[in-house]
Amino acid sequence: MTEGIDPLTTFKRFVDENPYTGTTEQIVTLSLGIIELSKLDRSTYSVFKDESGINEKIFSKLRVIGKTFKELTSKQRQEVIEGLPPSYSVIHILCSLKPEEILTSVRTKNITPSTTVEGSRRYTKQIRFPHLTTNDTEKGRWSSKTENLWSVLRPEDLPIGDDILQNLEMELRRVCKEYGVHLQKTSTQGTISLRNEDWKRYSNFWRQSLEKELTYKWFNVCSDFTKKKFNIKNVDELRDTPLRQFTGFLIHVDGGREEFWKLHGQSYVSKVCYLMGNTEDGGTRYNLKRRLEQVLGERKELSIWYNLMLKNSGLIQPI
Repeated sequence: MTEGIDPLTTFKRFVDENPYTGTTEQIVTLSLGIIELSKLDRSTYSVFKDESGINEKIFSKLRVIGKTFKELTSKQRQEVIEGLPPSYSVIHILCSLKPEEILTSVRTKNITPSTTVEGSRRYTKQIRFPHLTTNDTEKGRWSSKTENLWSVLRPEDLPIGDDILQNLEMELRRVCKEYGVHLQKTSTQGTISLRNEDWKRYSNFWRQSLEKELTYKWFNVCSDFTKKKFNIKNVDELRDTPLRQFTGFLIHVDGGREEFWKLHGQSYVSKVCYLMGNTEDGGTRYNLKRRLEQVLGERKELSIWYNLMLKNSGLIQPI
């Protein structure tokens, strides 16, 4: 802090320069600054908080944002900032996820600068409680025979906010569950769009699995010779590299082909599944699916692991 300048005055200027209604970067910068206030004693902290001009509820949300973003590296933080909307409400909702899950969500485009409050709530619920959000006829959606009983219509002159709409949906789902029927959202884009949503969710789940399998800590102790040979500078590049190079790196870095399936079989399956869900090319997806079926058919332990992963997540493999 600059000598001779009152710290409180400096902080108030900082708040003015980084409003919580400003850009995504300003919101995050303000939130990180608020986290720094926690180093002050309680009475001084209260003074700074009161003088910020930010109400209690919003200040609390900004603290949550700051705490989450503080766990990201500066490079990751910038990447996430570029992929989030300029809304402290949306960012606060997303901070119910782990920092690495937010990073993955941005990288897989499940979260974008156009994401709304409703969209962020729906997405975080899918990630945190997948077994509860595999709804409608998602399980077997494409093979189940169903009959459309009713439609719920909203008059044009009756506005419904996000909160009310969410409450209405929860009540409808509760009633439907009681009678053993399913509530399915209307989609103007049709079946193809719904299937794409399933693949997107499937891809995101396996991307997170891949990040848990191949960690920064593991990569940092990998052979520098192998890193140079495959021109892989960090673990993110490894996770995103084409399948052939990905496989070659893992074979060379840990014990050769004999140890590959034992040490990195789960990483390989996660990579194939991630690519299968992430591609929009039907031929590529078909070939990846065939490869997955071959691997799981030949290695019982991986087949058991794969099925348990899907079961515990509440997901299915879309057709």
